Amino acid sequence: MRTVLFSALAWRVLAAIAIALHITFIVFIPISDTILNAWHLSFVLCLGFGAFGLLKDATLLTKLRDTVLALTGLCAGVYFILNEDKVFERFELTLMDQLVAFGAVLLVLELTRRVVGWVIPAIAVFLMAYVMYLGKYADGVFFFGGISEYRMAYRLFWQDGALLGSTTTISATIIFMFVFMSCLMRAAGATQFIINGTVRLLRKIPGGSAHVAVLSSALMGTVSGSAVANVAGTGALTIPMMKRAGLKPEMAGGVEAAASTGSQLVPPIMGAGIFIMSDWVGVPYTELVLLGIIPAILYFMSISFTVHLQLLKSGSLTICEDDEVPEVKFRDGIAFIVPIAVLIVLLSIGYSPVYSAAIAAAGVVVCSFLGPQPLTVSKWIPIVEDTMKTVLPTAIVLICSGLIVVSVETSGLVVALAQSLAAFGDENALIILGLIALISMFLGMGLPVTASYIVVAAFGAQALVSLGVEPVAAHMAIFWLSQDSLLTPPVCLAAFAAAGIAGGNPVKTGVNAMMLGKGLYIMPVLFVFHGLLFTNNVSDVVHATGTGVFALALLAVASTGQAFAKLNAYERLITASASILILFPSWSLQVAGAAIGGAILLYSFVKRNKKCSEDAMSVAGDKK
Repeated sequence: MRTVLFSALAWRVLAAIAIALHITFIVFIPISDTILNAWHLSFVLCLGFGAFGLLKDATLLTKLRDTVLALTGLCAGVYFILNEDKVFERFELTLMDQLVAFGAVLLVLELTRRVVGWVIPAIAVFLMAYVMYLGKYADGVFFFGGISEYRMAYRLFWQDGALLGSTTTISATIIFMFVFMSCLMRAAGATQFIINGTVRLLRKIPGGSAHVAVLSSALMGTVSGSAVANVAGTGALTIPMMKRAGLKPEMAGGVEAAASTGSQLVPPIMGAGIFIMSDWVGVPYTELVLLGIIPAILYFMSISFTVHLQLLKSGSLTICEDDEVPEVKFRDGIAFIVPIAVLIVLLSIGYSPVYSAAIAAAGVVVCSFLGPQPLTVSKWIPIVEDTMKTVLPTAIVLICSGLIVVSVETSGLVVALAQSLAAFGDENALIILGLIALISMFLGMGLPVTASYIVVAAFGAQALVSLGVEPVAAHMAIFWLSQDSLLTPPVCLAAFAAAGIAGGNPVKTGVNAMMLGKGLYIMPVLFVFHGLLFTNNVSDVVHATGTGVFALALLAVASTGQAFAKLNAYERLITASASILILFPSWSLQVAGAAIGGAILLYSFVKRNKKCSEDAMSVAGDKK
């Protein structure tokens, strides 16, 4: 029986083969997207189910079941590769072809359910049922006559769409290569170098221990598109530092969770959703990366300012202790600095993301031998495991999302939903953006970030575009809104991970993370209404940037109750109202908001100076 069941050795061997084949077919021997996607599907299903068979609590029966599912999944893509030409030569599907198609769909749905829960498989099942059966019972714009199981099998598996479509291509090429590159960097010591370098850089800044979490997470975003991985990588050091600096466990965890969520917004990687956006909008990835720089800076500035005010309020603005400041040498980060520089240069001069990431990955390997942690043979087994375990969750979500995309496209449901959303929002872009934010927040309770973006953008972006919003602005707004699934209770993975390290309450940590990550809700307004993404001209970008800085600063003051002096509840409410007025797409309201906000800040400044004078006079009187 042991020979039948998956063993850790067999899983590692298959993972190594998968990585080798991906690199070969992507870099050295290019093949068609459908064949590459078929290989990718086979390995994702095989290694995904195989990983569940290796769990410690798995019984003999469950191990046998998962082994059978893993081997069946391996056969799915192989069957496509062996029979693709035959299908198109006879121009029809046999019964076996149809069974394999629906069998592959069932395997994808089951593995997705195990990895990310039941929500996205349930959405996919409902939409497929709508296309085949339920659409004929709907009224008005939602009516769809339906298609046969035969045609559905073709669209789901054999046509260049669904399981082997563009979302799978992105997973098999760009996502895989960037994840492989980031895993190499982590193995070469990039994480420790970033944290040590950040601590060294901010050692003399008051409250620097808290700002370390913000800056280190921002820098980690250049090599990783995973918020939860960043919490685990940087939080183990930064959270204890923040607690020693005076922050409560829930606030320390919230800072780390909010900052790590921002790692999916930092160029050049920016998470899987940015590659989907590039494909859907038809805008080069490199252009989206450039557009994302200013918003990412504003987001992290907002977190740092809020943390600074919180520490000021609690009287904990201290500098890092000497024993917390490590020595940092350039040699320690050569495997991080040089490859990132190479990646940025290659992207900026027009090379594809896949090619740029491949060259950067090779640079990591070479540069690692010049640093303290060379990537010797002994490190490659952990790298293989880390790469595949990081790729698999994103890959299966993207593959399953292909079922959703092809279903809404086949039925025309995307147009119907967009029209309904526009009508429900009274064709007001601000109301529609608010509805999209609510939908995204609701879906985020059960969907991972990438899936949430795909589902909402499938109809929400079209609703905004129909009202004259630029497609890039519409999609980027939804991309940012989808990130709140990492912070929003009751399901907030980044906050849960941070709470586990901090020893705080997960829900309170999530609430603090939402407060700190308020830029996720402000930036979409700047994209859609103020031209922050260069959709108009440079002057609009300057105005939008200034609007964002002032609004985020006032929100930080309102949320903490601290400006130059402490504010009472009434003053905080006025400050929050001023920030909202500043964000409205109306010059008169913006001027009114800026005047109110400026008056509050001036009042707090005078209040502080008055208190300082009174304290000084009191001290002088005591001396007399």
